[in-house]
Amino acid sequence: MKREIKRNLYRLLHPKLTFLLTSVDRKGRENVMTLAWATPLSEEPPLLGIAVGKESLTAQNIKETKEFVLNVPDEKLLSAVWVCGTKSGREVDKFVKANLTKTKARFVRPPYIKECLAQIECRVKKVIDCGECFFFVGEIQHSVAEGMAFQNFWRREAKVLLHLGGKRFWVGGNW
Repeated sequence: MKREIKRNLYRLLHPKLTFLLTSVDRKGRENVMTLAWATPLSEEPPLLGIAVGKESLTAQNIKETKEFVLNVPDEKLLSAVWVCGTKSGREVDKFVKANLTKTKARFVRPPYIKECLAQIECRVKKVIDCGECFFFVGEIQHSVAEGMAFQNFWRREAKVLLHLGGKRFWVGGNW
């Protein structure tokens, strides 16, 4: 028998690929946060969308500089994913706290995270006010992935993290 879902109904859309989203403010201060609310929007032009809490430092940074990078972590980065999703960049340097290495992106200012399997660089085309979140439409400027992890699809060996909701994650690789 089916039951009505009223609380956390967005979790019906999960699991979702987990990302470490990097941003930078006008002064060059970098931040990283955990994100699962991302979706492709268009192949031509290449667009994706991300939903970010309005009160977050990341939302503030992206609104200021109109750029972000989605980094794809694997299971080895689960503790870093947790740190970046539970700490505020206003209070702590999450790159240091999570022991993440920053590297230069090709076309945008926010950094890559060296330990991640893939990166997608974006410039914001549109911002939509959506309840407690801003929905940023990003045009993909450049993307890279580890060849052994991604070959038109995520390979089993990649062990990407899928967010189920709350504190729950599932490690991909059983397909």
